[in-house]
Amino acid sequence: MPKRLPRTDLFVIGLFGLAFQQQVDIYLNLEYDLYGFFEKGVDWLSIIPILGLFPSGALIFVNFYPLNNRKRAILYILLWTVFLTSFEYLSLQSGYFYFNGWKLWWSFLEYPILLLINISFYAFYIKITHK
Repeated sequence: MPKRLPRTDLFVIGLFGLAFQQQVDIYLNLEYDLYGFFEKGVDWLSIIPILGLFPSGALIFVNFYPLNNRKRAILYILLWTVFLTSFEYLSLQSGYFYFNGWKLWWSFLEYPILLLINISFYAFYIKITHK
């Protein structure tokens, strides 16, 4: 991937993506048991997607986000939402992911919010560090 952002920014985005994903999963997966990876409860195999997939997804999303074009940003978030929901559907079909009360359309509604939180964090990070 061509790096459009400084390495330090990418590092912080990756760490935030990992920490944020863990917070969401602690409640939705472990506390409310709405979904999970592979098997119910804490699963060692789930470390692979948690440490690899989520931080790298956050990096790619923020790296190519069109910061100065509102229309392109809305389209970008919509395309990512469709992509992530489709990926989640394929993950369900392959057995990598399971639902236990969660609905796929909830993900379609949740992804834009999660993506905006990632962008808002990055904007906040830029504001406090790149004066």
